[in-house]
Order: sequence, then C-alpha cells, then structure tokens
Amino acid sequence: MTRMQPSSIEEEVRISFTGLEADKGIAYAADLAKALNGWNDFCELSISIFFNEELSTRPLDYELRPQIKIRSFERNSFDVVSDIIIPVALMVSYDVAKSLWKWRSSLVKKHIENKKAFLSREEAIEALKVLAQSHNIKITETIEIVKVMDSIDDSLNDLVEPIDRSAERLTITSSSGASRIELTSQDKRALRSGYHVASSEARKGFERCSVKFVRINAETGNALISFDNPTGMHQMGHEFSEIIDPALKEARNVYTKAFYEGASLEVWARMIRSKKSNKFATWQISASLPREDSPLFDGSRPKGS
Repeated sequence: MTRMQPSSIEEEVRISFTGLEADKGIAYAADLAKALNGWNDFCELSISIFFNEELSTRPLDYELRPQIKIRSFERNSFDVVSDIIIPVALMVSYDVAKSLWKWRSSLVKKHIENKKAFLSREEAIEALKVLAQSHNIKITETIEIVKVMDSIDDSLNDLVEPIDRSAERLTITSSSGASRIELTSQDKRALRSGYHVASSEARKGFERCSVKFVRINAETGNALISFDNPTGMHQMGHEFSEIIDPALKEARNVYTKAFYEGASLEVWARMIRSKKSNKFATWQISASLPREDSPLFDGSRPKGS
C-alpha cells in the first residue's frame, strides 16, 4: 500500500491578548478585525519574501500561496489561533518552517527597533537590507525595498490596534519555534511614529518632493497629484492631497500655473493617515514650508529647552 504524501505543512501561530478587556474574554470587534487583517497582510508579505528569496513585494504564484485561517476561539481566554498552511511544494524539509518563523519574528523586531531608534528612512532601508542578507534574501532596487518597508509598517500598525483599548499586551508564538514576539504600548507608539527627518529640511514630517497635478479644486484645495520620484508605496500612483497654502486663492498662483502647463512643481509634503483606517493616506502640500510648525525632531537640542 502506497503511503499518501502530505500536500501541505501546517504552522500553528497563537496570538494572545492579555490585560484590560481581553482578560474577561472580550475584545472590541473593530480592534480584533484590524489586528487579524494586519497579521494576514504581514504573513503574506514575509512568506513571499522568504520563499521568493528577494526583498520585494512580488507575491508567490497563486497555487503556491500559503493559506492563513483562524480557528474558533477557546473558552475563558482570548487567544486566537492562526493556521498557516504552506504547500508542500515550497518546503524542502520541516526545518524550513523554523527558518520561516525566525525570519518573520526578526522582521517584526528589527522594524520596531528602527522606529524606536528614530532612524531616517535611508538608515532604515540599509538596516532592512542587512537583515535580509543575513537570511539569504536577495536585495532588489531601492524603490521596491521602500514598498516592502511601507507594507510592513502598515500591517504591523494594524496588528497592534487592540493594544491600550482591548488589551495591554499582544504575544505571538509559533509551533515552529521557541521564541515569541511580544508587543506593548511602547511598541505601538514606536510604530505610530515617523522616520527621522532633519529639522533643517522639514517641520512636523514635511519632506521636499516634486509633483504634477492631475486635478485641482481651487476652492477646497483638494488635488490629485503624482510624484515624479516616488519613495514609497503611497507615492506610486495618483494620490489624494490637500493644498494648505493660502496662496492657492490668489490669481496666477504657482499651483494652477503648474497644472495648466502640465509642469512639475517642487513642494513640501507630508502624509496624513486616516483615523479610521491606518492604510488610507492623503498628502498635505505647500510650495513653501509652513512657518508655524515646529521641528519634528532635533537631536542636538536637549529636552525641556
């Protein structure tokens, strides 16, 4: 009798919420939905990078994509069990599952460490490259790495949504590895923060960009723009923006001039995320740097000065 070979290998990952409402076996529905969506997005991205062996957002072929399912909740606790079902065609041995967990956990920890260290975007890119190379993952072009970094940031921000309202701590463990991932309020604050921008170049997150206007509403300031040299996934196509410069109301202003001429315009821009959905973003733009804003960060100035 021929023994049937398994068609997939299953990794069980438990996500535990502790403290606050979670200790009563309760969580806000919106918090939980967002956390599970973030976990799904992060798993799909980290698994694709691992098996494609390249630092990019390129997905696996459809038939090779792992399935991520959630089991029913256990009574008297708030542990969520996710089953990651990996097609056996992707696996050389069961040890690969251990390596995958090590990659996934190190990716979470490194991303949060970079945020806590208040690195610049360029420094964070280099740190991610070093981590990828240590896991034998090929380095791709910089714009693709930035897309990966932004995707990680989006998914992890969703994952920690329950912290501070439904739970105090989120712990992730895997059947494939002995290590665990623990996320707290401090980690959530770090993820919510931006990358360091030199105070000589920006105030409260503004950065210098070159854009073209696809559409402008001179009454509301709302505009659809495209970035000439995109540096992130939220600059890759047509993006919603708001022109916050009062000069837009003036006749023959630089914005409408650039729009009618189809020309690029150098502006200061910062991304504002939706309060309802961390993934939806719009841009505030101005040809001149707003004067009333204080620097986002000045490493040379002591606290309290």
